[in-house]
Amino acid sequence: MLKKRSACFIVLLTIWTAAATYSRDYAETPTPNDPQSEGKSLMSQETTLRDLFDRWERVWHEGQYDLVAQYVQPNYIRHDEAGDRAVTREAYAAEIAKTRKERPDIRIVVYDHTFEGDRAWFRFEFKWTDPKTGEKRTRAGMQVYRIEDGKLAETWLMLQPLGSAWTDAVAQEHWTSKRSST
Repeated sequence: MLKKRSACFIVLLTIWTAAATYSRDYAETPTPNDPQSEGKSLMSQETTLRDLFDRWERVWHEGQYDLVAQYVQPNYIRHDEAGDRAVTREAYAAEIAKTRKERPDIRIVVYDHTFEGDRAWFRFEFKWTDPKTGEKRTRAGMQVYRIEDGKLAETWLMLQPLGSAWTDAVAQEHWTSKRSST
């Protein structure tokens, strides 16, 4: 089972690398009259994605479900443990609410992230307390998002088994923070 999950992580990273490489290689070239337009455009895209995920963190950590309609496409395509599926904004907000009800203190702790064009990648960990036993629980994962018109359009989610954790990194303060050097 662990070998299968490791292979899935390798596939996920390969897809991400290919998407980032494609995006870099085939991005629109700036005009000769404005050589800095590409840098400004990339910075603007990163700021837009950072703002999107700052708000998305509030949905998960503060239960601000009203933000889902503003930041998720009408049909959000998900590739996760439940399979490949499209969910409506309302259905996805209900899924998040159910998860938060079952795990009231759930936190998503991010260790690494990258924004590239219309893609975002996160290496994270779910942390919560089992309400029935009081035991601390963790589950490590990686997730890639595709953004369309400033909204979440598609995601690929890979989770490690219950009890898994990233031990090689220091958590970021927020999902979009730069990782500290300690």
